[in-house]
Amino acid sequence: MQKPKITKDVALSFLLTYMVVDKGREMKIDQITLFEITNLAQQAADTINEEDDVIPHEVIEALANEYLQSK
Repeated sequence: MQKPKITKDVALSFLLTYMVVDKGREMKIDQITLFEITNLAQQAADTINEEDDVIPHEVIEALANEYLQSK
């Protein structure tokens, strides 16, 4: 079995850092937000690990931007 390129935990860390630090968004982490962001991190990790020609930070940033626009 091939080792994953990125784990959900790493994707979650990058996702939160990108949204809060890079985008300057203040976030209140309640149960619903945590659930949504954790699912987003899993989606990012799955995409990155399944596709060979993706750039991890671009996948995570794109998902983060979609999420932020929906809020």
